Amino acid sequence: GDLRDAAGAGVRAAGEARNVVVDMPHANAEEFEALAEGAGLGAYRFTAYKSGAGAATKVSVVTGVPAAPVKRVRRILEAQCAVRDLVNTPGGDLGPSEFVRRIRSLADGPGNLAIDVEVLEEEELRAKGCGGLLGVGKGSQEPPRLVRMEWNPAGARAHIALVGKGITFDSGGMSLKSHEGLTDMKTDMAGAATVLGAVITAARLALPIRVTAWLALAENMPGADAQRPSDIITMFDGTTVEVTNTDAEGRLVMADALARAVTEEPDAVLDVATLTGAQI
Repeated sequence: GDLRDAAGAGVRAAGEARNVVVDMPHANAEEFEALAEGAGLGAYRFTAYKSGAGAATKVSVVTGVPAAPVKRVRRILEAQCAVRDLVNTPGGDLGPSEFVRRIRSLADGPGNLAIDVEVLEEEELRAKGCGGLLGVGKGSQEPPRLVRMEWNPAGARAHIALVGKGITFDSGGMSLKSHEGLTDMKTDMAGAATVLGAVITAARLALPIRVTAWLALAENMPGADAQRPSDIITMFDGTTVEVTNTDAEGRLVMADALARAVTEEPDAVLDVATLTGAQI
């Protein structure tokens, strides 16, 4: 942890330098992974909306470690940077449909041929009784989606389910947030981006574990048909829920996704969600 943090801080402090060298010739494989990952994340820049952005910083790590850990770190960093790009993208450019497009693009990338992607659209969500996702997405021009991704190698030793909150923008719905509260709400899909990165990394590293990722995607907006406080909705598992605050939408979409995930009886379920402002 300390090596990773130090490498990241050092590279970040170098600013716009074109080349940065981290010299640790005696690092073992574990230390190298920490150094390389920290340095790579320190060099990350989100420049998609910048004109005249400078060239990316090239980071070199001097080490005697063989090639295998180098390839491993590169694959991990590629997924981490893809997740950061998603989280940094403005909500107006990353609604549920665009999120699905990017999921498919990443899943179809090099080394990911064994990842299955299934997208449940609005009609399927309605047929399956996913009232949480449907209720939250009612105020948006874009309908919600529930995305299931799976890495299932032969001989998998365990089955892990990952569930991520994917509110592409959270206005609070009719329980509208304050101006200050809206500022970072493009990041309310960070949980879904994280589980996407995790399943892609599992596939790229050929981990001997079955991983299913569930991404609950919706936009929470105060449209003409938006969910109202006092509405009662029925979740995927049949539970009825009275909505008293439309800005508590995360638990509604997560409840549908979690209830769906456990029907496959995984060995463990991990959920990732920005459910409170404190987690920003």
